Amino acid sequence: MNKFYKLSLPLLFLWLSTGMAWAQISVSGTVTDERTSEPLIGASILIKGTTTGTITDIDGNFSLSIQNADGATLVVSSIGYLTKEINVSSSMSNLNIQLNQDATNLEEVVVTGLASSVKRSNLANAVSTVSAKDLTGTTTIQTTDGALYGKVAGATIRSNGGAPGGGMSIQLRGISSLSGASQPLIIVDGVYISNATQRTGRASVTGAGGSNQDDGANRLADLNPADIETIEVLKGPSAAAIYGTRANAGVIIITTKRGAEGRTTVSLSQDIGFAEPLRLLGVDDWSEEKINFFFPEARRPLELERFRAAQSSGNFIDYEDFFYNNQSTLLNTRVNVSGGNEKTKFFVSGNISDEEGTVRNTGFQRYSVRANIDHKISNAIRLGVSSNYIQSNTDRGFTGNQNNTGASIGYSIAYVPNYFDLRRNADGTYPVNPYFSDNPVAVTDNAVNNSEVNRFIQAFTLDIDLLKTENSFLTANIAGGLDFLQNRTLIYLPEFLQFQRAQANPGDVLKGKQESFNTNFQAALVYNWNLGRVNMNSQAGLVRLDFNNSALFNRGRGLVPGQTNLGQAAIQEINQEFNSEVQEAGIFLQQEANFEDKLIGTVGIRWDKSTLNGNPNEYYAFPRASLAVNLANFDFWSSSVFNQVKPRIAYGETAGPVGFGATFTPLGGTNIGGLLGSVVSTQIGNTQIRPETATELEFGVDVGMFNNRLSLEATYYIKNTQNNIQSLRLSPATGVNTTPSNEAELQNKGIEIALSGNIVENPNFKWFSRILFWRNQIEMTRLGIPTYTAGAFGAGLGTFLYAEGYSPTTIVGTPADPNVPGGFTIWGNSQPDFNLSFFNNFSIYKGLELSILTDWRQGGDNINLTSFLTDSGGTTNGWFDDDNGDGVPNGRQREPEPYNNAGRWVQDATFVKIREIGLYYTIPRATIQEWFGSAVQNIRVGGSVNNAFLFTNYEGYDPETSTFGAQAVANNVDIAPYPTPRRVFFHLTIDF
Repeated sequence: MNKFYKLSLPLLFLWLSTGMAWAQISVSGTVTDERTSEPLIGASILIKGTTTGTITDIDGNFSLSIQNADGATLVVSSIGYLTKEINVSSSMSNLNIQLNQDATNLEEVVVTGLASSVKRSNLANAVSTVSAKDLTGTTTIQTTDGALYGKVAGATIRSNGGAPGGGMSIQLRGISSLSGASQPLIIVDGVYISNATQRTGRASVTGAGGSNQDDGANRLADLNPADIETIEVLKGPSAAAIYGTRANAGVIIITTKRGAEGRTTVSLSQDIGFAEPLRLLGVDDWSEEKINFFFPEARRPLELERFRAAQSSGNFIDYEDFFYNNQSTLLNTRVNVSGGNEKTKFFVSGNISDEEGTVRNTGFQRYSVRANIDHKISNAIRLGVSSNYIQSNTDRGFTGNQNNTGASIGYSIAYVPNYFDLRRNADGTYPVNPYFSDNPVAVTDNAVNNSEVNRFIQAFTLDIDLLKTENSFLTANIAGGLDFLQNRTLIYLPEFLQFQRAQANPGDVLKGKQESFNTNFQAALVYNWNLGRVNMNSQAGLVRLDFNNSALFNRGRGLVPGQTNLGQAAIQEINQEFNSEVQEAGIFLQQEANFEDKLIGTVGIRWDKSTLNGNPNEYYAFPRASLAVNLANFDFWSSSVFNQVKPRIAYGETAGPVGFGATFTPLGGTNIGGLLGSVVSTQIGNTQIRPETATELEFGVDVGMFNNRLSLEATYYIKNTQNNIQSLRLSPATGVNTTPSNEAELQNKGIEIALSGNIVENPNFKWFSRILFWRNQIEMTRLGIPTYTAGAFGAGLGTFLYAEGYSPTTIVGTPADPNVPGGFTIWGNSQPDFNLSFFNNFSIYKGLELSILTDWRQGGDNINLTSFLTDSGGTTNGWFDDDNGDGVPNGRQREPEPYNNAGRWVQDATFVKIREIGLYYTIPRATIQEWFGSAVQNIRVGGSVNNAFLFTNYEGYDPETSTFGAQAVANNVDIAPYPTPRRVFFHLTIDF
């Protein structure tokens, strides 16, 4: 008997093992691109209804065991391709799977909220997605926001100028606030980051005015664009309502790259290039006739003597060319290491950017290190961690506005004729500038405008599967992070500069230290379940935000020669000290319902409270609702042309935060008879103030044609903002002048159209094209206080009208017009008539790729005060010409009539810009293997241009730049900016 058991047990085990093997199917195959037949690396093959799957190797091959003798359905997907389902059985052992490229991005998963995402084909809002390829695939862009130009319908982007290190603002769907921020909330891997345009102090030292003229960089410039996988842009309240109090101006959700299961890949990229001015205006030549006309009689003999001396020596200097036309070197090095297995995936990157400016002694250096790690603690618990450290050093030089200090290149050279030599003498001294208050050569060579930033961004996500059944699951999502930012600034004008020598205390230094420490935490429960044929996704959660900011600026004047130490200054002062703490909390609920991808509806609400509000404990509610109908998914649909028709409608409400301190009455320091004290400000706080709010109704339709080869997205929106904060003038009997009050209302209406698709698609040639069109109109529907003008530099040079029934972008100025509210003539409007971008990508013979992005902005006016300066100094190109033949030079008589009013500086800013051109070649894999064997997987070489060409009649360096670029209104004023550079690159990428 024992012998029988000993013999039968192994036989039984062998039989069971054999039976299990018989019940198993082994499937292998290759996944390739349907058009090019190139293997797809990292494509996912998943057994439908399970979590079992694999990915393809570098040759597109895969192997998978299926524990079911009856077969299964494989779901094959890859980023940028349409998902395909394949039924397999025991008779199919070797598969050749071809995937079609997803030209219309219908399979793309879009992040739409705090704990939700949805396929684009089911999306009920016009959410723009910018992929890594769209962002940096054509050329190397210095900053992330600069890479969004022409890629997001509804986005208006302006820069402070072309200085290295960025300095941009983004407005989505028009103006969201008259006095607060009109820039979107930025979220990176779930962290609410600071995108503040921080003060440098340049405007204080140069006398230009407030910090809004500092020409500083906004802090989105710190991020390395090459680290980004996708950017989702929630453009209005209907999409962004779930983000509550800080979403009035929209939300930009940035997701960085992460590792994938498979072999470890090392990618090395090197960009080498140069920059030069995109456009120079030229300067007017001088003659004896012009000198006799321009200068007063007593000054003419001296100027004629200088002119004749320059004539005899041939020493005429084009100062615009001398200061701005300096070719600069651009270097960008990136290393990425990524990979992982089923449990742990990682992406590690390092970046060094070193870019010189086209003005001497300016430049931008950025060093960035990132580590993104995803770990599967167990089958039910997943942890994701993202860490990013950035250090940057920026020298922005001295351009833009000033006030008699001479510390602005463009301002100074506007007044210097080309026959006077300002260049450094052989003995190291600088000539005295008799035409302006300082020598711009000396300022450029010796003055300092530096910013050094250290930043650390940390994010984490923890997903816990609490319940799983056949038809439902419950997941807890916990996420949060921190953003620490430190910015040290230095503005230094040495004591030997011409203007400084004339001061009682020569030598000026301003040192600043600004820090922000922001944290956010959120926890949500997500319950996915089925109600008959309807899939339901229920979410509930809470959010906590903390923002801490501090700034300290110290100024010293009367410096010991060669010193920048504040202790070596005769006069030392605390220029500014500022500290703020803000806490916000929110609760959100959201319900999504999906009826077989035919009807997709969402309702949600968020309640927020903030210490910025008059009542810090009062919750404000922000509801949202949306509905999308995929008509083509219904059984009655039988069109062979239209394979997707999706009408959609969405509604949402959001808010914008109250400015810090609006509830408090400021106290100013004073000294009376040697006694220190405080005095009450003329503005009193308002303890009843509420956040600025917005409501938006959005209608749209998405259409896919010819098997999704061509797609159309069309959207119309109406966005109303209420409770805009204005300064309410009080009765003199109160003892104070004004108080901030919720008064004004705005209405933005607009349309956005996106048309894209593959025009030509065959094995040897593919042409993809995308056209974006958008237009926005704005009206002040209520002001709540008397009509007024504000912004820029007054009615004589052009300012902005704040009146009911008018747009706050309306430009008015002299002469007087009693028929217009405010009493001045209307000369223009900064709002464009429309924007259009045109992108084309050509793939030729598998390895060659050409991309071109063109931007067209029609209409919209700028106040061009650069022309005002050069006309005043006699240096405008063509100044002494006489176009109308009346004997008065152009520089003294500009149209429109009556001459020499504010209208002469209001200029049409229409332009067409070839923004990006890229030409790349990917070396065939067979050639690489022949050269390097298996050591190298991919080699890509190419060249590109950023800001290639500009076509415009605007008489400035760039119609997209503005001294006040970061403001909500009056952000189109041009005052001697740093010229925008044309950037040319050569690229090499090697994947190991």
